[in-house]
Amino acid sequence: MENKNYELFLKSDVSEYIGEWVAICDKKIVAHGKNVKEVVKEASQKCYGKRPLIARIPEKETMIF
Repeated sequence: MENKNYELFLKSDVSEYIGEWVAICDKKIVAHGKNVKEVVKEASQKCYGKRPLIARIPEKETMIF
């Protein structure tokens, strides 16, 4: 399932989450916010023991080399 969550992350329009952390579980974004600890906590409650994918959506100005 982790690969499916990662595939969803790569294909999704996450522009509404710029500058935030997102948690993906069961191919859905289940939590998002500025505080990673709160996002992990909320995702853990919603994922029922599954391991969510946690990722930060960079600001538009961020360049990755």
